[in-house]
Amino acid sequence: MWRGTWRGWTMLVTCDDGIVLTGEHHEKLLDAQPLDVPGIEGDLAGCRTVIHLGTAVSASRELAFDLRTAIRLYERVPMGPDGADVDLTLDDRTLLAWLRRRGGAVEILAT
Repeated sequence: MWRGTWRGWTMLVTCDDGIVLTGEHHEKLLDAQPLDVPGIEGDLAGCRTVIHLGTAVSASRELAFDLRTAIRLYERVPMGPDGADVDLTLDDRTLLAWLRRRGGAVEILAT
């Protein structure tokens, strides 16, 4: 399996329809190491790797499908105070903005 290097932050995020892991959390999941975040073991079983522009994340099946679709459709995400749109990438800030824009609860469990 391909393993990319992570850039920037590292986060573990839950939303209404799944979980996303980036950076060290993604690498630990690939290496089958414990994540030190209680209560998420059941959510990790169906995670899929999503790779875009050299960055890899793990996401639950539904979120991975939605994320791949959004990337294929060149979806843009409003960022910053002026709301300027940027291309959807897998860096933590843009990914978090995309998750929040989808609606529902988004909670960062670990950084």
